[in-house]
Amino acid sequence: MKKLIFVMLISWVFVGCAAPEGKNSENHDRLVIYDCTNGESLSVRFLPERQSAELLRHGVSIDLQQKPSGSGFVYSNGPNTIRGKGAELVVEIGRMIPLRCQAR
Repeated sequence: MKKLIFVMLISWVFVGCAAPEGKNSENHDRLVIYDCTNGESLSVRFLPERQSAELLRHGVSIDLQQKPSGSGFVYSNGPNTIRGKGAELVVEIGRMIPLRCQAR
């Protein structure tokens, strides 16, 4: 019985320390690494307080501004756009064929 209470107490402490999925966690910068269908990896740093994101691909950083989206997210600076929902990401760079990527 004491072991059960101890395990429950430890679980409660860890759950209490976890970042909530609600409003507070959305206000912090978040770096997500993606693996794409062409074999490359890229990362996106989401900056909610600035309503922007930074795409890092091949050592080049591209700043993107958040755009309205009916579902998921969209960030763009004109010729470069990322859009996604959940763990999926589509990267559109100029006239290149869009890259399809999945978060690790």
